[in-house]
Amino acid sequence: MVVLNSVNMAESCSTLFGISDPVVWSTIAQTIVLTLTLVIFILSFRSQNQATKEAAYQKALDDYTDTMKMLVENPQLSKLPLEMARANQPIGTELQAQPPESMVVRNYMLLLYGIFERIHLLYRKKWIDSDTWNQWGLFLQAVTRHPAFRDVHRTSEGMFDKPFQDYVSNILSRKRSE
Repeated sequence: MVVLNSVNMAESCSTLFGISDPVVWSTIAQTIVLTLTLVIFILSFRSQNQATKEAAYQKALDDYTDTMKMLVENPQLSKLPLEMARANQPIGTELQAQPPESMVVRNYMLLLYGIFERIHLLYRKKWIDSDTWNQWGLFLQAVTRHPAFRDVHRTSEGMFDKPFQDYVSNILSRKRSE
């Protein structure tokens, strides 16, 4: 009996010492390094993919801003947004014709509306901090006092980001109640 226990103990020790074999440790280390490399690769691919999507969307927003600038710079195009707003009005409501000078102001307000929408989106995504947003928010509140801005908000309902339009609606409703 004593001999058998010694043999079993010797086998246990050799198995335990087998883990201390440098080849085993090398294989374990290589497996860990390979796994970590794959995890890092997957994470970097995901972030690169997200950055590509965001860059594509930013390009679309830049194109939109350029289009709005064209409306401000080219008075002959200034009637287009008003015609689009008329098409989106419920039946029975009428938009008043506006002289070209006020159309330039309205189009400029439409440009500002789009820029404010983008800044609001960046704030909601936490890409800009609260202090920066508060400065933009104060600017937005000042601009909402202009009748052309209120007109742009009213006639573009549903064409912009809903949380932003709700935010502007809240500002306008507070101003009416003051």
